[in-house]
Amino acid sequence: MTAQCAINPDHAARQAWFRRVADGMGLDPADRWVGGYVDYEWQHLRPVLAAYGIDPQGRTALEFGCNYGASGIVLARLGAQVTGVDVDAANVRLAQANIMLHGVEQAMAALHVPDTRTMPFDGESFDLVVANSVLEYVAPDQLDAVMGELHRVMRPGGQLLVLGTASRLAPREVHSRRWLANYVPRAVRPDWQRGLSPWHFARTLAGRFEVTSPDSWLAARRAVHGHASLPMRAVAALGKVSGLAPGWLSPNIEVLLRRN
Repeated sequence: MTAQCAINPDHAARQAWFRRVADGMGLDPADRWVGGYVDYEWQHLRPVLAAYGIDPQGRTALEFGCNYGASGIVLARLGAQVTGVDVDAANVRLAQANIMLHGVEQAMAALHVPDTRTMPFDGESFDLVVANSVLEYVAPDQLDAVMGELHRVMRPGGQLLVLGTASRLAPREVHSRRWLANYVPRAVRPDWQRGLSPWHFARTLAGRFEVTSPDSWLAARRAVHGHASLPMRAVAALGKVSGLAPGWLSPNIEVLLRRN
């Protein structure tokens, strides 16, 4: 009998669909932040979840600002029932293709929600929310309403993990790589991407969320990188001295919040 190559035609079809959707968006399916995004988050988000003691198994989770669905797919692989939302319809189409590609369509759905100040969910629908690299893109004058809506759809005691969120404290803006952009007033250069102001973000949490597990930030750095660098340890030490969670002070805001 002639040996045959073990190719799963269903998986091949899913790969072809993902490539078509990505190509239609002008994206390279082989790019690290497109086709490789889930693998990246498996290596980065998964150890962060473990460091904060977050077990997705059996949780009802929301990936807020799902982009291409990578974080949600990781949550689904870890046993959560996940809904992803994004304001960009094209991103949602690619997220849906990504969900199919990774075979988690029974555990995750992606929805286009043009205005995340009003999401199509009943109150107290989720006990876990992940906002990965998204809140810096929310218009400052809309952030309070967005956080109020997240509070509405979360169950009391639910966890909100905010991570990978470019901070306006950083001397170099993370996404554009532009030096000092975070310190230039919006009125001067409204077109420049900026990080999220931790002070502004903190004000939107008042009466809604509280920070938990502040000491887990350094453990998460060790879990992801295998060690804690001198700058990381310095941020952690500054957090202890100031009484703030170190995730408020790092170039990327990272805090675990509990819904009041």
